[in-house]
Amino acid sequence: MPAPDHVELWVHSPPLAKATPGQFAHVATQGMLRRPISFSRLDVDTGHAAILFQVVGVGTRWLASQQEGAVLDILGPLGRGFPAPDDRRPWCLVGGGVGIPPLLAAASQWTPAAQTTPATILGARTASLLLLEENFRQLGHEVWVTTDDGSRGEKGTVIGPLARWLAKNPLGQVYACGPTAMLSAVAATSGQRGDVWLALEQRMGCGVGACLACVVLGNGANGPSYRRVCADGPVFSREELIFP
Repeated sequence: MPAPDHVELWVHSPPLAKATPGQFAHVATQGMLRRPISFSRLDVDTGHAAILFQVVGVGTRWLASQQEGAVLDILGPLGRGFPAPDDRRPWCLVGGGVGIPPLLAAASQWTPAAQTTPATILGARTASLLLLEENFRQLGHEVWVTTDDGSRGEKGTVIGPLARWLAKNPLGQVYACGPTAMLSAVAATSGQRGDVWLALEQRMGCGVGACLACVVLGNGANGPSYRRVCADGPVFSREELIFP
């Protein structure tokens, strides 16, 4: 079950169900701008996709009130998702807050490396805001939990468990989604190793790369350049981004 004030909404749409984990839906609600929401589950066989979001304002409150049979206006799947891991090497998922749902979509599709247990590190401000912990355990993952206030799991951030996992898995692959500060710390902690993928959370306008409202600073062929989170991302390799 989602945390309080969070809703997981299932949509019947075969095109959306074919999304790559890490891609997103741009959902029309009450108001001028659509809401970008990542997919939490994808079921190609039934043609269903799920989005999990926190109810924080008029638009998401309206979306949460929709009942079975309602027709929604959704653009998607949009953006660039996570590349599948090399299934010969271990991989670790690192999620914070509402950045956790797209990692569940990935975990449900990816095959773990032979003779290894997939690792998932989940962070939240407090225990009541922790998302989908049992879902990852049901997939057979080794799960570490951190909360800022210590109300569940280890007190602190996801960086402590991540550093320990990286020390034991020098060839490990890292997939992270969450607040920018968390992703910056994940990038720094991962050092120079390859295969570190970061999914950004960003406010958007059009969602298709035209309005440039969601740009972030990245590395271009000729030096720093702006990257569109909606079209060039939301998933980037660590080397593509420049964090403050």
